[in-house]
Amino acid sequence: MRDVHLRSLDLNLIHPLHALLEECHVTRAAKRSFLSQSAMSRALERLRDMFGDPLLLRNGRGYERTVRGERVLRELESLMPRLEDMVRGEKFDPARSQEVFRVAMSDHASMVVLPSLLASVRRAATHVRLEVSAYGAETYEDVAAGRIDTFLCAEEAPPSLESEMLFTVDFVCLVGAALRVRARRLTMKQYLEFEHAQVDLGKGQQALVDRALSQLGAKRRVAFTLPYFVSAIFAIAQTDLILTVPRRLAKLTSGLAGVRVVEAPREIRSFPFFMAWHSRLASEPAHKWFHEQLRSAVRTV
Repeated sequence: MRDVHLRSLDLNLIHPLHALLEECHVTRAAKRSFLSQSAMSRALERLRDMFGDPLLLRNGRGYERTVRGERVLRELESLMPRLEDMVRGEKFDPARSQEVFRVAMSDHASMVVLPSLLASVRRAATHVRLEVSAYGAETYEDVAAGRIDTFLCAEEAPPSLESEMLFTVDFVCLVGAALRVRARRLTMKQYLEFEHAQVDLGKGQQALVDRALSQLGAKRRVAFTLPYFVSAIFAIAQTDLILTVPRRLAKLTSGLAGVRVVEAPREIRSFPFFMAWHSRLASEPAHKWFHEQLRSAVRTV
């Protein structure tokens, strides 16, 4: 029986119904609903038929609600704001939200961006949860499938995803204590003569460095490979190896690790750093807010 009623429901009558039950007056309800008095009278007749109840009974010059009318009005008082939110889009209140934001990033991004981001989020939204995971070969697929919300990445996202450049990264070289290098900047010849530690970010290479070298027809000699920037920085401290890392990360860690900073060859150029997300989140107020927190965090770096 309920399915039959729902199929026969005319949503155009919801607003007149609400006005009639609140005003208990056909003329005032008509004016509030931008209808003529005759149109509102017809709407009342249809509503009475739909609910199988008079809803309003004459009382002197006006009307009074029936018991069923009182119950319907209470339901409408709860329902109408939710319907408006559904149509207009919910407002995001950081202070009250319990949203979970899932972000994938490298340890480089977590060192450079995450401290400011987390502080900003905690100040504005103490009940929000931030889940940070390491990125991998499947991360773009995870974003497309909805398993990850936002990806901080060193390469522009595929066309199926939205992306925005956050900042530009340039490289420096960190030199272990056992390697005697006096120059403030390495030439490409010097760079290729030394042995290197390589941060493998996928497909057996540190793409933004090794790709640039391959375009020049060059290849560095790699003696040590691992998947983490920060671990690599501390690992080479007492060796004769060179590690190529983003400048901001070197500033944060070189003093602690006891490694020397040397400018990289000019041929190893700077690159843009992006955030990527699926278009399904583009108009979501919570994620629009979170992306603005990311932009703000980057500006403070």
